[in-house]
Amino acid sequence: MGNKSMDDIQIHHLPATGMQEFHRQYGLWIFRCATGTTRPDSYDKCRLRYFEFFSISHMYDGKGRLFLENNKTAEISPGDCVIITPGTRNRYGSVDGHCYSEDVVNFAGPAAEMLMRSGVIANGVFALGHIRRLLTIQEYAADPAVDSQLRANIELQKLLAELYLKKNNLKKPDHPLLEELLDELRDHPEKWWSVGDMAEYCNLCVDQLRRVFFQRTGVKPKVYVERLKINRAAEYLSTTDSSIAETALRYGYQDQYHFSRRFKVIMGVSPREYRKHVAALYHRKTVDDFEIKEL
Repeated sequence: MGNKSMDDIQIHHLPATGMQEFHRQYGLWIFRCATGTTRPDSYDKCRLRYFEFFSISHMYDGKGRLFLENNKTAEISPGDCVIITPGTRNRYGSVDGHCYSEDVVNFAGPAAEMLMRSGVIANGVFALGHIRRLLTIQEYAADPAVDSQLRANIELQKLLAELYLKKNNLKKPDHPLLEELLDELRDHPEKWWSVGDMAEYCNLCVDQLRRVFFQRTGVKPKVYVERLKINRAAEYLSTTDSSIAETALRYGYQDQYHFSRRFKVIMGVSPREYRKHVAALYHRKTVDDFEIKEL
């Protein structure tokens, strides 16, 4: 991996070779792992740089500091990890006479870029804990066998998802009535709620409701309500012999035609096609496969 300079910025390049066909198909390539300790006060000596790849550094001992573009800084304590996304100007290292002991994993690929676009991967300092979790990923990644590479990718994705969920839980707005509303939506998927109804339930104005609901769930209120209905209806269709009309009524739709249209928009197939796909997976017949004869 070559490191070149552009003016005063050091560029760390993505390797041009070394990717296995498995990584191309999977969309995620862990190409470099390292463990080491910097000299004291390495932060002051670290040049401003950017990576052409994703990097996660877990500091298990020492004291550090992170600098990101736009003059954002954050302190790093043992157990914290630093995540840097491609193209982000950064520098980090040890401060106050301490060293910086770290485990590092560098990775790239469309799967990582998708996680970044969806907000799962973001720049910053995150609490990972004192167990050296990256060592397991490094061990798997060092073995070129496909099953080991698969395990490395899965463990990395699990860790990134865990960090994202932990961060979101810490950011949950202090609106206990919103949690009650979500329970109500899940317990009664047959009911239709307007945004005004939900705002009134939570003692919020409509704009506040939209904002805190999106912060909590990542989707808009009306989208959440209908996707919940359709997801529950899909499960119901795949586990019962109830007709599509009965299923539509069960989840609050006035008729099966409206239900079928919305189901196809959200699931990509009609209710009947969905039921047949699921039945085919388990080699069983559906109610639609039987011919009904009048006596």
